[in-house]
Amino acid sequence: MLQPFEEFKPVYLPRLMQLGRRYLVSQTYCRVKDMEADPLSSRINLLFSDYAEPGEARLHLNAVKKDRYAAIIDLRNPAHLKKIREMLLPDSGYRIFFAVVKSAGELENQINKNYKDKLKQYVDKQTNWRISRDTIVKPTVQLSFGELYIILKHGNQQIRIKFEEIETL
Repeated sequence: MLQPFEEFKPVYLPRLMQLGRRYLVSQTYCRVKDMEADPLSSRINLLFSDYAEPGEARLHLNAVKKDRYAAIIDLRNPAHLKKIREMLLPDSGYRIFFAVVKSAGELENQINKNYKDKLKQYVDKQTNWRISRDTIVKPTVQLSFGELYIILKHGNQQIRIKFEEIETL
C-alpha cells in the first residue's frame, strides 16, 4: 500500500500560522497499515489537511463527516493547539500525517513505475479508450479532501479515479 504523505511535525504549527493556514481538518488515515512495524501499533492514525478559510475546512469536514475522528482544528484556539501538541508527543496514542507530498513529480513517477499495468488494466476495463500497446498513459496526481486521485487523459477525454481503485485491482 502506497503511503505518500509526510508525518506531521510540531515545527509545522508555527509555519502554518505564519502562512495564514490556521484551520486543520482531521480524519482517520488508513494508508499506514503496511508501514514498518510500529511498537505503538495500537495508535490511531490521523491525516491533517490545512486550510486558510473556515469555509474550505467546513467543505472538507462535510465530505468526511461520518468519520469519528473528523474535526476542524483552529490553531488560534489555545485548547485546540494544546491538544495537537499532546497528540504529537512520541508516546501519545496518535500518529499524525500531513496531506502533503515531498514531490508530486516523484509521486507521479512512482505511480507510473509501480502501477503502470494496473492503470492500463483499468483503462481497458473501465473506458472505451482504444490505446495501442506502445502508448504510455501518464497519470497526474490530485489530492482532494485527504483522498489521493489519479487523473488520466487520452486525447480530449479525462477521467478521475480514486487511487485506491487502481491499487486494489
